[in-house]
Amino acid sequence: MKIMVVEDSRSMVGLIKDILKKKKSAEVDAFYDGEEALEKIKEENYDFYILDYELPGVDGFTLAKEAEKKVNKDRILIISAFDDLTHEKYKVLHKPFRIEELLKYLEF
Repeated sequence: MKIMVVEDSRSMVGLIKDILKKKKSAEVDAFYDGEEALEKIKEENYDFYILDYELPGVDGFTLAKEAEKKVNKDRILIISAFDDLTHEKYKVLHKPFRIEELLKYLEF
């Protein structure tokens, strides 16, 4: 499974990468900037996208819209520190989250 993680916190990316590699044997590409991630989404295919909502450059919902051109919306997860953030189309996981919560979204 190939997963894109876009998150501006390097420590959060490290945690997510470790979890995905151990629990899902996933190949993980990490990006810390929305603009860089947007270009990569257009160039490459991923099985799942984990996108922070608030990013430098391009926000997570914009990235999700582009990713949805390649995968079903159920393979896109927005993560956010905003407790009240919701979206009518994409799943939102609020920080801080438990490992089990993240892994639940990867069951498809």
